[in-house]
Amino acid sequence: MESPSSAVIAAVPHVQAEQMDRRLLWTMTTATVLAVGNIYYSQPLLGVIARTFDRSASAVGSVPMVSQLGYVTGLLFLTPLGDALEKRRLLVTMLGFAAVALFAAGLAPTFPLFLVACVAIGLSSVLVQILIPFVAALSSAEERGRNLGLVLSAALVGVLLSRTLSGFVATHLGWRGMYFAAGATMLGLGMTLRLSLPRYESSTRLTYPRLLRSLWELLRDLPGLRAIALTGALMYAALSAFWASLAFFLSSDAYHQGPGTAGMFGLIGTVGALAANVAGRHAQRVGARRIVRACILTMLAAFGVFAAFGTLWAGLISGVVLLDLGAQAATVSNQTELYRLHPSAQTRLNTLYKIFYFAGGACGSALSAIAWDHAGWWGVCGVGGGFLLLAFAWEQLQARRVPAPV
Repeated sequence: MESPSSAVIAAVPHVQAEQMDRRLLWTMTTATVLAVGNIYYSQPLLGVIARTFDRSASAVGSVPMVSQLGYVTGLLFLTPLGDALEKRRLLVTMLGFAAVALFAAGLAPTFPLFLVACVAIGLSSVLVQILIPFVAALSSAEERGRNLGLVLSAALVGVLLSRTLSGFVATHLGWRGMYFAAGATMLGLGMTLRLSLPRYESSTRLTYPRLLRSLWELLRDLPGLRAIALTGALMYAALSAFWASLAFFLSSDAYHQGPGTAGMFGLIGTVGALAANVAGRHAQRVGARRIVRACILTMLAAFGVFAAFGTLWAGLISGVVLLDLGAQAATVSNQTELYRLHPSAQTRLNTLYKIFYFAGGACGSALSAIAWDHAGWWGVCGVGGGFLLLAFAWEQLQARRVPAPV
């Protein structure tokens, strides 16, 4: 009988790395920045979307939730295809799908149809999780770490800048204009990658059902994976709780601001994202779990600042820097440790981690919107802080089970 480990290894093609030139690397890096933000464009726009469709905050809070659930579904059912199909064709096809979904969101005449489009946007956005391993496959062994570091940093910055871009474009073209612009960008990106990327056939011979079954085998056989994934889910739930309600808070009597201001906070968050790379470089020396626990406390401090000083610009800005610093540094540290668990199955490890991650984000977004409707800003801070307390307790429990830091 075939063992789980051998099945997973068989599912990963033997990679003959090509010499990636700088032009190709920067093309793929730019593609990552542009594509990673599709499911985040809605967050600064929730207030104006609510007014367009005449919906409450809790109802419109389902927008990021369904986008993230669509992303989780795509991770589970679409991402494994990256190990079975020709990668360039798969990426170009998914970019076309993304463009259609974004145009549909911009054209949606009713709120239920807009939600359906958001699910499709989430499904198509997993193309980034195929693009990043493609960078690794095309890189030589000597340059793989450096190239991956560049693309992962670009992904972090792209997530944050997408909110700034969304607020800026919506201020001048309306929220529908943001989705039209994003759809056109995906079409242009698809044509660019079709011309720039080399063909890359997979050598795997596993069937699609066997690829999916290998995900379960990894989750079952690697307790370290389960521990890291649950921590990541709880931390991202806290982060999503903040971003899902920020637009409502800024448009309230506390600030009277629109989507442009909400989007600018994504730019502020890039300070934390850039600083997070320092944590990634020191994860092995200091210990990834120690860094993650420090990140949880940093994010918890951010919610304390939000609760005490959130009505002041200085308090809100400093809290965002702390929040994104903790969140992004933890992500880099978690994934650094994650890839060490099973070097021959990094794509599927990443898939499973992101499934937990975005499922947590969907929960955080939904609970945040409910908390805003019933308890206002303090309720949002309570939801975010609660998730972080659970994450810290979970990490402490894992530390007792495995005394040696990793």
